[in-house]
Amino acid sequence: MGTVAAKLLPDNPVKALQTSGHIRDGAYPCLVLNADYQPLSYFPLSLWSWQDAIKAVFLERVNVVDHYDQFVHGASAKMRVPSVIALREYVAQNRAPAFTRFNLFLRDGFACAYCGSDKDLTFDHVKPRRLGGKTNWENIVAACTACNFKKGGRTPKGAH
Repeated sequence: MGTVAAKLLPDNPVKALQTSGHIRDGAYPCLVLNADYQPLSYFPLSLWSWQDAIKAVFLERVNVVDHYDQFVHGASAKMRVPSVIALREYVAQNRAPAFTRFNLFLRDGFACAYCGSDKDLTFDHVKPRRLGGKTNWENIVAACTACNFKKGGRTPKGAH
């Protein structure tokens, strides 16, 4: 369970629930949206187990947006297993996305910034490291191997 789930849900489990069929571990994951209906995170995608989702529903911490056809049964209640829930209170997202190769390619649409190719992608320092360029979101772009090699240790302007 993620840190947001740990803060929203106390340790006491939802008791006396039975399902209308066997549910294996990891089945019926539930997408968790913030109060603005945006995922809490994209990579990894914010997912809770169906048990945590139902617990949050009973604690009135979330609204059910959509559900599976699968039911769970309690002593006095029957409900469908949630597939998408939205938090009732907004959780501030004050962190930048992780700087990873995948996230960089995702930002750049899996295409070379110089020619648009989607083949043999690497990442390129727009301002080369030898000229003091940093490895950060502002200075790195996706580049195919051919364009990266052609540009070399120069700025894009100096390469043409």
